[in-house]
Amino acid sequence: MYKHIVEAIRQGRSPYLFTAIEGERMGKTAIVDGQTVYGENSLIQPIDANTDLPIVRDNVLIERITTPPHLVLCGAGHVSVYTAKIAKMVGFRVTVIDERTDFANTERFPDADEILNLPFSDALRTIHDPNTYYVIVTRGHKDDNLCLRTILRKTYTYCGMIGSRSKIQVVFRDLMAQGYSEDQLKTVHSPIGLPIGAQTPEEIAVCIVAEMIQTKNAENRGSEWDHALCEVICSLREPYAMVTLIEKHGSAPRSAGARMIVKRDGTIISSIGGGFGEFEASQKATEMMAHGPNVQRYTCKMNNREAADQGMVCGGTIDILIQITEASE
Repeated sequence: MYKHIVEAIRQGRSPYLFTAIEGERMGKTAIVDGQTVYGENSLIQPIDANTDLPIVRDNVLIERITTPPHLVLCGAGHVSVYTAKIAKMVGFRVTVIDERTDFANTERFPDADEILNLPFSDALRTIHDPNTYYVIVTRGHKDDNLCLRTILRKTYTYCGMIGSRSKIQVVFRDLMAQGYSEDQLKTVHSPIGLPIGAQTPEEIAVCIVAEMIQTKNAENRGSEWDHALCEVICSLREPYAMVTLIEKHGSAPRSAGARMIVKRDGTIISSIGGGFGEFEASQKATEMMAHGPNVQRYTCKMNNREAADQGMVCGGTIDILIQITEASE
């Protein structure tokens, strides 16, 4: 079931996932991927398009699995180098586009998932993921205009363009003369980034990624499965524990649907929030892999004294579901 979700994510689809979290069916799952249904049909419930997900209803965790956020950098200058590095740190998949091989290469962008040494228009035509964050940082008006013209015809989560207000006005005026609407141009974050007075390439990269994070967290996008989690699901050759955050109360940083994998040796992939709660969850998962059961709902509690010892303001509680999962074939 998890491998099917990974394949759907890779193909840009966003399936619904239903997971029983109580009773005899606890741990059972169902996937609705377009018109195709996999798993336990009895778990499937009608979902209104405006429903905020994830949600727990009738002891079933309902999620819409979205693709991980994908940053596409149009241009490989100094700002792009630092933007790629910071974006990768906070969980974005990173693609760099620039024809200049002396700029766009693995030496300058060691953290990039993909480098496309192609003309901008050709490279952008290969990208179809709607959960994409486009950052236009090319070397001039001509390429800025070309990239923005191509991107505005796509579905995207974020589009930002660097430049002075006068440069931006020139580009926007040209695009409106070509038939692009004012409403389309209003979707472009330009000047790009949060207004923190950034001056150096490193500071500008911080303000760009900060605005991307702000956009990502304001969207009702369901549960994201990060790249590392997906890769591990398809590569592990031994049983592992899937730990899913169901509900949180108090001082807990992540929301329902956050997941992590715990391997037999205690290694953790991804995160359900870090700190004491995550440590306790990993200990419980390791114990279950050794002695059973194969599925269990578990509550990690941290009182205010424990929270203070961990450097937190107050305690919190997280409810998790731990499922022991067979290895990939």
